Amino acid sequence: MISKKDKIAQSALKLFTEQGFKATTTKEIALKSDVAESLIFYYFKDKTELLNHLIREFSFIGSMSKEMKELYEMDPIPALIQLGHLYSDFLYLNKSFLSFIWSPEMIQNKDVNVKVVDLIHSMSQEINTHLTRAVSVPIEKETIEMAASMFLSTLLTHFLVGERASDEFPLENDNYIKNVVTLILNGLDSSN
Repeated sequence: MISKKDKIAQSALKLFTEQGFKATTTKEIALKSDVAESLIFYYFKDKTELLNHLIREFSFIGSMSKEMKELYEMDPIPALIQLGHLYSDFLYLNKSFLSFIWSPEMIQNKDVNVKVVDLIHSMSQEINTHLTRAVSVPIEKETIEMAASMFLSTLLTHFLVGERASDEFPLENDNYIKNVVTLILNGLDSSN
């Protein structure tokens, strides 16, 4: 059974996505959540704190912390492939959050931008670690960082194209992720 706090967060996310953050009132969130408005303020100081909760709750690293720890027990290449699957699954399961967080209103919100950039940086750091483990020779930090950025952006683009094209043809993830990992690692190995 879903907790009232989670119900409030889910309802807020749905309303924020549909109406925008500023246009959504706590009264509307309470109605959609089927709770008293005062309960929102019991869990969250204000609407901004509720927004910050959503950003933390739906962060890739935060929601996948157990799985991320398990990656360190794997060999580096299978770990990178698994990381690609975790990231793709996260994107698929959190479409409404992604629509909201990348909406024009949220892009203009400096506090949200700082948090999103921090989340992206923490994702890149995880990928950097596994890429460094997977290459056979020492690689410059800037090169590893660029490879991590390519990994994330390639999988994000693949997901977005897949969402647009899903009615026409399904995009296959497993081979795609393996090929991305192979291409990036081959590029890193040949960069020296």
